[in-house]
Amino acid sequence: MNTLRNFIKGDVLFRQGDDSDHVLRVRSGELEVIRENERASFMLGYVREGEWLGEMGVIEGFPRSATVRATAEGTVEVFSAQEFLDRVSNDPALARELIVRLSIRLRKVEDRIVAGTGAEAHTLSGVSITLIARSDRLRSQIGSSPINVSSLPFVVGRVPAGDEGLPPRQPDLLVEDKEPFRLSRDHFIIEYRDDRLVVSDLGSTLGTVVNGQPIGWDFMRDSAPLHRGENRIIAGGRGSPFEFLISVG
Repeated sequence: MNTLRNFIKGDVLFRQGDDSDHVLRVRSGELEVIRENERASFMLGYVREGEWLGEMGVIEGFPRSATVRATAEGTVEVFSAQEFLDRVSNDPALARELIVRLSIRLRKVEDRIVAGTGAEAHTLSGVSITLIARSDRLRSQIGSSPINVSSLPFVVGRVPAGDEGLPPRQPDLLVEDKEPFRLSRDHFIIEYRDDRLVVSDLGSTLGTVVNGQPIGWDFMRDSAPLHRGENRIIAGGRGSPFEFLISVG
């Protein structure tokens, strides 16, 4: 049976590289997700009440891809790997969500962009989408004028460095970055999925934040919807200079 664990601010619930032998579900409080490398640490986003942590590592058998640390006191439910799998078998909504995420990850993300489900080309009709730089660093590269998105999918990524090659589909918007990289070569995509306009993270190293909701490898969702009006997108974790405003009209 799953157990409860209380934590206080500053507690580390698991570390990047640890074995993925249990899953957490936040009951209360707030946790931050941190990705570390030999050069720097990056805060990717926050996880709060009702959200899962570590579920994909258990499903896929991979070590922890990030460190999770408490920013306030609270409580999590702790599920062993078997307890979590039992929970999935009895929760159709959770099972469907995991199946969708696995189906995306088992196909190479590049393949999904080129010809996979949810990435069919759409010429926009009756809707307008513009993309604007929100930070000085990004504005210095792509300018201050809105970029009109005339068709979907629309991919944003990083200019390859050194001997890196382009991904199979070249991003529609290429942005320069320098080490330690915040951006991945194909970072996020604006697309229609299930008749909804969404931003999807493309398996990037540091994830994407959409209107305050972190998505990507270390979080419970890979996509987030775009709403009418202005949408704030941060590529590369909290505090990244690669901040966009996507306007939908």
